[in-house]
Amino acid sequence: MKLEDTRPWLFWALLVDFIGFSLFTGYILVQYGMGWINVAFANPVSTLVTIDLFIALSMVMGWIYVDAKHRGVSPWPYLVLTLATGSVGTLLYLLVRERPGAPLYSHESGTRTLTDARD
Repeated sequence: MKLEDTRPWLFWALLVDFIGFSLFTGYILVQYGMGWINVAFANPVSTLVTIDLFIALSMVMGWIYVDAKHRGVSPWPYLVLTLATGSVGTLLYLLVRERPGAPLYSHESGTRTLTDARD
């Protein structure tokens, strides 16, 4: 049994998250343009949240890079989108990664399954 076959709900949950958050992000960008930058650093609390988000997304981008390379996928579209839109790029990568039939993990020896993932 492959790991991706054990959680089909994850793809649909990510799809709902991706569509909803992408629409909300688009709305904010249309309404405020790049004015959100002023709000992001308007006071110490918003600055803290902005820096925290930057640190978290930086770590996620490192994981995306390594994970995509192991899967034989180019990480660059997702990394650029994450830099430009924040979590939208990350959600898109996870959505593509968890789509039905996507390879779990690619090595010279083939695709890893749930049983050999424990080795």
